[in-house]
Amino acid sequence: MKKRKNILIISTPDISHAAGILAFDLHQGLSKYYNSQMMVYGSKHKRKDVVSYFSSKRLFLKKVIDKLSRKLKIDIKTDGNYYFFDINQRKNLLNVNRVNKLVDKPDIIIGYFANAFFNIKDLYFLQLFYKAPVILFMADMVHITGGCHFAWDCEGYKKNCSNCPAIINENDKKYASDNLSYNKRLIEKMDIKLVALCSQDYNYAKQSTLFKNKEINMILGGIDLSIFYNKTREKQIRKTYKIDENSFVILFGATNTIEKRKGVKYFIEAINILESEMDISNISIVSIGRGKLENLLPNTSAKIHNLGYISDFNELSDIYNLSNIFVVSSIQDSGPMMINQSIASGTPVVCFDLGVAKDIVINGETGFKVPLFDTAALSKKIKEMYLKTSEKRQVLADNCVELAKKNFSKEIAAKKILELI
Repeated sequence: MKKRKNILIISTPDISHAAGILAFDLHQGLSKYYNSQMMVYGSKHKRKDVVSYFSSKRLFLKKVIDKLSRKLKIDIKTDGNYYFFDINQRKNLLNVNRVNKLVDKPDIIIGYFANAFFNIKDLYFLQLFYKAPVILFMADMVHITGGCHFAWDCEGYKKNCSNCPAIINENDKKYASDNLSYNKRLIEKMDIKLVALCSQDYNYAKQSTLFKNKEINMILGGIDLSIFYNKTREKQIRKTYKIDENSFVILFGATNTIEKRKGVKYFIEAINILESEMDISNISIVSIGRGKLENLLPNTSAKIHNLGYISDFNELSDIYNLSNIFVVSSIQDSGPMMINQSIASGTPVVCFDLGVAKDIVINGETGFKVPLFDTAALSKKIKEMYLKTSEKRQVLADNCVELAKKNFSKEIAAKKILELI
């Protein structure tokens, strides 16, 4: 009998965290065919297949040391909108010997959400140690840049990341170009494949200095359709959340209302335009995330329900199901994965033409996407969805469910990874 390969998935968040659940879904899908293990930054779960790199004691000590280190040194100032966290990528974040004590010897290494847990150098040394090929997931842009997770209008990643706009002080800008050139030397020596989760990032990667000569694949992020599906209990679920059964419900989500890349101000503008054209007293806006949307729409006649940050996927699925549409106003994003979740739940999406929306928001079929920053067009499509009959809305909901089943269930994503392996 042929021996099953060992897969190691390295991903920062724990398996109960939103992003961690996505990596865990991949792990479960691969576990049907291989011996798959996950290694996360720190886990509260006692599972043989999920390894915590830091024990609770080590995690506490690390936090104390990191805090002291920040006080003792002058931090390099960065523009927070670029999410530039790992300034000097010549430093290892993982200790290979420690990894070796924690995990079974992998035949294949998969890197998922990095978030200052691992970098290209760590993957290079793990590959040297285990003689195992690497598959690297592109959850944002960090693996193709000199350190920023979101490049905005900067195209330095296509060249050499000189004069980095993410780093404030002129003398420190060298870190981005140094990181890029250092990672380029490592990647050229590696057996590594890159996986983009949307066509937008696939195109970025194809143009990047780091990966333009490597194999790049696109696989839509897999969604667990046993959690995210059309429950056909809209009114019943609305009762639970004390939302008017007969209102038109707009779902809006942003981790934080002050986060620039989530474009909350564009959503506010779109609602204000809508209210200038029609009576919206029959509209309920369900807001999830940190920050109070009602403070940004103090005079609206729409009813606002702020549900706060939702980490439980089953609860999140209910919220998609009680909503008529999900409006996304992100202006810099690889996803968001919430678009995949919403469509899987049968809730059409109205958004800017960005990220994964380019691939799965099909105009007139699973929602509408409009030109970036065009709040008038965003408002117009919200209004168009509002004016549709319940029968026409149901057609869109059915289209959404079918698209998810055919294109981005977690089983389909796992099969495509199997093909790479």
